[in-house]
Amino acid sequence: MKQNVVFSVGSLNQLPLDWEGNRQRILAAISQASAEGSSLLCLPELCISGYGCEDQFLAPFTAAKSWESLELIASEVAEIVAVVGLALPFEGDLYNVSAILAQGKIQALIPKQFLADDGVHYEPRWFKPWPRGQRKMYKGIPLGDYRIHFNGITLGIEICQDAWEREKRPAYDLARRGVSVICNPTASHFAFGKAEIRKKLTLEGAKIINGAYLFANLLGNEAGRIIFDGDAYIAHQGSIVAQTPRFSYQDYTLVSHELTLEKRKDSGEHVVSFEIHLPETHSIKTSEVPAWESSETKKEEEFSHAVALGLFDYLRKSRSQGWVLSLSGGADSSAIASLCALSIQYAKEELGWEGLKQKLNYIPLTTSDKAMSELLTTIYQGTVNSSQNTRDSARELAEWIGTQHYVIEIDSIVEGYRELVENAIGRPLTWEQDDITLQNVQARVRAPSAWMLANIKNALLLATSNRSEASVGYATMDGDTSGSISPISGIDKSFVRTWLLWLEAQGFKGLHLVNSLEPSAELRPLSEKQVDEEDLMPYPILNTIERLVFYDLVSPHECLEEVNKRYGAVFAKEKLEEFVRRFFRLWARNQWKRERYAPGFHVDDYSLDPKSWLRFPILSAGIEKDI
Repeated sequence: MKQNVVFSVGSLNQLPLDWEGNRQRILAAISQASAEGSSLLCLPELCISGYGCEDQFLAPFTAAKSWESLELIASEVAEIVAVVGLALPFEGDLYNVSAILAQGKIQALIPKQFLADDGVHYEPRWFKPWPRGQRKMYKGIPLGDYRIHFNGITLGIEICQDAWEREKRPAYDLARRGVSVICNPTASHFAFGKAEIRKKLTLEGAKIINGAYLFANLLGNEAGRIIFDGDAYIAHQGSIVAQTPRFSYQDYTLVSHELTLEKRKDSGEHVVSFEIHLPETHSIKTSEVPAWESSETKKEEEFSHAVALGLFDYLRKSRSQGWVLSLSGGADSSAIASLCALSIQYAKEELGWEGLKQKLNYIPLTTSDKAMSELLTTIYQGTVNSSQNTRDSARELAEWIGTQHYVIEIDSIVEGYRELVENAIGRPLTWEQDDITLQNVQARVRAPSAWMLANIKNALLLATSNRSEASVGYATMDGDTSGSISPISGIDKSFVRTWLLWLEAQGFKGLHLVNSLEPSAELRPLSEKQVDEEDLMPYPILNTIERLVFYDLVSPHECLEEVNKRYGAVFAKEKLEEFVRRFFRLWARNQWKRERYAPGFHVDDYSLDPKSWLRFPILSAGIEKDI
């Protein structure tokens, strides 16, 4: 016997430890799903507390508040089954659990069997994996590897990493046990191309059980470094039949779909059974997939939408009044200014002006036309070594975006420090003897002015370093690394330049001048025509070395061999060896800098952030000698 059933999946933009706010967003999603006649709603992993609670998961208070919130949510779940996530202490350990709510109570608690422990994930630090097949009771509630049966539907649970375990994923065992639907509450962070992998896992899960698969993800910049796509899917009979749009500016997104399933009886062992009143189907909101999702420049689109949303959420969740940026006229700072502009543009397009103001209701915004000048302050800080080209580039972009833009000259400050030190050491500083010193003082004296503006405006100061610079320490500590957040530290310089050209081609005309310039720190006298790639090496080679060693984990010798294979037709073998040695020497010498960088967004399939991806000793013998 067949029956028509409406299923719903939702994404939530949560905040760690925001008990009231998180609960209200969960209840709003449940209310909408109920209004659309849904019988089952899947919501993301650990959505009650927030996924990014870090070591606060170890505090008993966090688990206690999570349970308190769960009971409040359960009391309001009536004619629907809702799946929500929380951290649950049991027999001395902590588990990542999905709670099954129905009939105003907690029907079952299903723990995660496999924990994510790679890249940005450190779940085993806080949680224990639940053994397959183990079943217990917690406060009279079934806890463990149970199935759920209601109204002819047998439901199984996979939680995030569970689905990535190939032949070990719980779906195979659940298929043997006769489930017709699987819910996968997840907290799967954004990285280029990762959404396609999630879709594939969703489709595979539906195929394994020959039924329906519901996948729900978190949304937005939840806790600072990680951005969640907010993609939620319903899969059935070999296709994705419904999905939410990614990178939404809403508090939550939800999609529902009516499926025809075989009505099953399930009175076997290890089944939690109950009945609910199946509601009548009402109008179901559908959502279209944006055209950019299938564009040839999807990577550029993903970067734009992910970082723009990350900046917006970081702004509002930190209760800051805006952003401040030292706009040098170069590629990095221009990219960040552009991303700030896109952040507000996308928010206005989705929420409308009134909706944007409501999201930022603590900021006294006036009109839509003045929004960028009220939210983004830029400052160009020139010296005798600054070219007219970068002055014009910064001015053109600031005017096109509409920022509050300031121009100041800092030569007197630089000369003041120089004179003080020269008097102290009893000799003049010269470019021949003191090159790094004279370069760095210019970068460092720019920081106080930018910080002053950030303090005046109660705003976030945005640091401008990219991943390529971080790998070789080509940044001045307490200079261009100064900031509250470093939006592009997770992406390489080559992509930044490619992305700026793409953005200009999309109609972002304020980038015309910056895209015509060769990247330069402009810290040496203009007569020397300083160029970044001459100081370091060509950025594509730098990025190749970085990925080979710290993503592919090859040895220095293997790295050199591979670099020779790829670039031997362009550069002499001796030159390529010089590049590789220089990379390793600078990498090992500058780990202390990477330890001090402002938090950055994770956007690629790897990063150099020692707090969330790549740990390396601050002091080491280096690995250059192994070439």
